Amino acid sequence: MSSSAARGPTPKNQFSFSRLKSFDHCPFKYKLRYLKGLKEAFRSIESYLGNAVHDVLEWMYNERRNGGSPELAAVFAQFDERWRTQWPEDLAIVRTADGPDSYFRLGREMLDRFFNEVFTQDRSETLELEQRCTARLSERVVFTGFADRVGRTATGKLFVVDYKTSKNAGDPSEFSEGLQAQLYAACALERHGEATALAGYHYLRLGQSNWHDVDQDRARHVLDRFLHLAEATLDATEFPAQPGILCAWCGFNHICTFADVPESFSGGQRLAREQAALRFTEG
Repeated sequence: MSSSAARGPTPKNQFSFSRLKSFDHCPFKYKLRYLKGLKEAFRSIESYLGNAVHDVLEWMYNERRNGGSPELAAVFAQFDERWRTQWPEDLAIVRTADGPDSYFRLGREMLDRFFNEVFTQDRSETLELEQRCTARLSERVVFTGFADRVGRTATGKLFVVDYKTSKNAGDPSEFSEGLQAQLYAACALERHGEATALAGYHYLRLGQSNWHDVDQDRARHVLDRFLHLAEATLDATEFPAQPGILCAWCGFNHICTFADVPESFSGGQRLAREQAALRFTEG
């Protein structure tokens, strides 16, 4: 499929956290993806790695919820299968000095650390995995997303946790730790009829978790803030490009005249151009 082929614009009133984050990072990319419905030309290996690790974590907790007791060898087997059998043709290694094996090892390292430092000691109850979260915030805006895991601590406290495979821990800003997991927690409070919950981020590369308390007041605040940001996005009339290092991971960087892609981070751009040239010759 052509990178410029339309997949259909996202419904105008459906807003995920990633949709808002896209607009914050680069309004032009937002326009191409969410308003014009164009498909990005490549998928980064970092994204592929994150999805594979998330799939295995979901499998681990689902096995435990069903009475199983998965061992580390089985965890590795699950990851190995997902890594080697689902390799997409449009996968790009953005950092040209890297190879796929380094990401494969990183995935196993993250799972090894999580299994030994978290999973084996975790006595919490799993309520939901990949829980769909929705909240109608106005006639114009519906929040939607998926919480990685919803559960209860050993003392009965409701919690929502989002797993991150990024290099660095987040900060309090809205598009780091300030909204995402707390929005999921706000939905969980409504779903389970609770007064308070914990919203957490577990950084798998670092073996570090950050937790935030979400009560009813905080839940209303984050939902109102999300609504305000979504409405500002809906009302936008200009969509300027915001070039920077993230251009290297943007699947539109081969057609964007503003893209700033250093040679050492040009793996995605090269793949997109090669695929475009191949389609041209075949056509």
